[in-house]
Amino acid sequence: MPMDPNGPRGVLTLLCLTCGNRKYYDDTPPNRVKCEKCGNTVFRNFFSPTEADEATIEQLEETRRQIALDDVSPDTTPDDISELNNP
Repeated sequence: MPMDPNGPRGVLTLLCLTCGNRKYYDDTPPNRVKCEKCGNTVFRNFFSPTEADEATIEQLEETRRQIALDDVSPDTTPDDISELNNP
């Protein structure tokens, strides 16, 4: 079945459950996929949109606001930072 031209644009990632090999598709993947490394046929899939939508834009704006607010942590002292370097 071909992809819907009006549907979301993105990249489909198939992750082999046995060895972790990744396969990427920007079009409809084949009905049967086999891992070239181990021969496994079971994959976990992830879809990553490549075009911004309202949810993506909102998430990026929220992240930018959090970074701006968290530049200096009010509860961190110089002693706390020096302790990070001493195991």
